[in-house]
This record gives sequence, structure tokens and C-alpha cells, in this order.
Amino acid sequence: MRRKGFTLIELLVVIAIIAVLIALLLPAVQAAREAARRAQCVNNMKQLGLAVHNYHDTWGQLPMGEMPGGMSPQIGILAFVEQSTLYNALNFNAGTAPSTPDRWIWTNPATFTVGRAKIGTYVCPSEINTQYANDGFNFWASTYAWNAGSWFPFKGSWDGLFGRSYDDDPGLRPYSSTNFSFAAALDGTSNTLLAAEVANGPLSTGVSRTKVSDCYEVRGLTRTSTVDQAVAACNAIDWARGPIPWSGSWRYKGYTWVEGSMWRNWFNTIRTPNQTCCTMDDVNWWYIMKPASSYHPGGANAVMADGSVRFFKESVSRPVWMGLSTRAGGEVISSDSN
Repeated sequence: MRRKGFTLIELLVVIAIIAVLIALLLPAVQAAREAARRAQCVNNMKQLGLAVHNYHDTWGQLPMGEMPGGMSPQIGILAFVEQSTLYNALNFNAGTAPSTPDRWIWTNPATFTVGRAKIGTYVCPSEINTQYANDGFNFWASTYAWNAGSWFPFKGSWDGLFGRSYDDDPGLRPYSSTNFSFAAALDGTSNTLLAAEVANGPLSTGVSRTKVSDCYEVRGLTRTSTVDQAVAACNAIDWARGPIPWSGSWRYKGYTWVEGSMWRNWFNTIRTPNQTCCTMDDVNWWYIMKPASSYHPGGANAVMADGSVRFFKESVSRPVWMGLSTRAGGEVISSDSN
């Protein structure tokens, strides 16, 4: 009697069919996972918008972009994202002198417990650089940044809803007050950005780059450069090989979530979503061209001042994107511009 069984050819055919099915299934699984991550990210941003509105209802103003002691708006809204325990753990009397960085509250040991906490509402699940910083402080980052307007050198002031609250850089242009309420959004809260996604930087010089992970040094720009000159210079940078400031050590974009600054937790709109981030070589890092960015395909989420969340494509035009960041620019923006 002949023994029943599979021939080698039949077995290979079955294996090939299974491999094809897996190849077809994996993209669908990845797409489903990304859809879930993106939905969670949108929910996080809705929570941020709601928290800011509750803060505004309580105090009559928005959280300061640069709170006393160099703290971030994320600190200000802790109690409104169910993190009252962390907020109460802060010692706001630890130090408030902006001219002496070692006395900033966020670098004071009294802040370490708070800064080392990972707050799920502040982190998008699609972010690939989510570990804590191994820099001695061991703080976590936030993947959501606050709207600091178009670009400081362009207007000579912070024309968004967040920015510097005091001037600790003698010789540079004076900074305007940034203690705003929603009443300052003369363009309308539905036409003014509140916060957006910004991808974090990696924490090691040896980690591979992505287009949105790092910020690159641009030579030849000054604070009097035009927007077109600045954009052209940044566009010329090859993100895969471009120079990273401070001998390649500037890879802490987004770290720490407790500091209020352009480096850490603000963004501006001179660069449209998912474009490269650039520094200027002759001024400090308050003038960074830091765009909204994410690992979602095609763009990034943003929450508007009215609390609604919208997805903005990488292809959004720069004038429209910049117009959405100004609180009182008077720009005319159509509903389908994004």
C-alpha cells in the first residue's frame, strides 16, 4: 500500500501561499494599529484643549508659555488632566530667577519627581522616541507643543498664543508680554492654533535620524533674514547628513516636558508640518524654526483654540499655516485650506 502524505512540491506551495497571505495581512494590521494610535493621539489633544479651557475658566487667562521659573504650560494644566498630585508636588519657591539657569525651577531637585513622571495624555502613541532622558535629570518629554506664532524674527514679537514672558537676553529685541486670554484670539478661536504634535528627538548621538527627529544648523541667517531666506536655507539642508548643533549633541528636542521654551515645548509655523527643524547660527535657540511634526503618514494633528482637533496635511500652504498660528493677524482662511 502507498503511504499517504504531502509531496515536497505540495508543501512548498502551501508555504508560499501562507507567506503571501501574511504579506497581505501585515500592512492591514499595521494600518489598523496606526489608526488606533492616531485615534488615541486625537483623544489626547482633545483632553489638552479641554484642560486649557478649564484653566481659562478658572483663572481668566491661558497658561503662560513661559511660567515663572521657566516652567511649561503642561505644568499649569496638570490639575486639569487629573494630575493634581504631581502639581502639588512642585515647589514653586525653589527658584525663579530666569537670568541664572541653575535656579530655574525645572532644574531644581525639588522638581525631579514631577519631571520624571510620564503622563500618558502628553505623549502620542505613534512617537518612536518616548524613553526618558538619560542626562542626569531623567525627565520625560511631551509630544505636544504650544503655538508660539509664525516666527519671532519675522514679527519681532510672539504673535501666537504662547511665548516668552520675560527677557533674560540683554541686547536682543525686547519680548512682548504673553499673558493672553482667549479674547486675544481676534482671528477667532476656530482659526487659531492652540497646540500641535511635535516629534521628540532621540537621546543618543548614535541613534538613526528621521526627517522629524532632529534640528539642523543653518549658516548665514540672522535675525533680520526674511521668511523666504530662512525657509530656503532650511530647505537646502539634507536631514540625513545635515549638521546637528553643538557637535551633534543637540538631540533633546521636546525634553523635558516641564520646561517652557521653543527648544522643548513650543512650535512655530514658518515651516509647515513634517518639514525639517532648523537653528540659526548667530542667535540663541529661541529663534529656532521648529515645525509641527509626527509619525502619522502625511501630516500632524493640531488642536485649535476652540478645542476642536484637526489633521493638517504636509501639503498645507505656508501662508495659510502661518495665518492659523497668529492670534490677531486678520488673515482670511477658507474652511478647506488644510
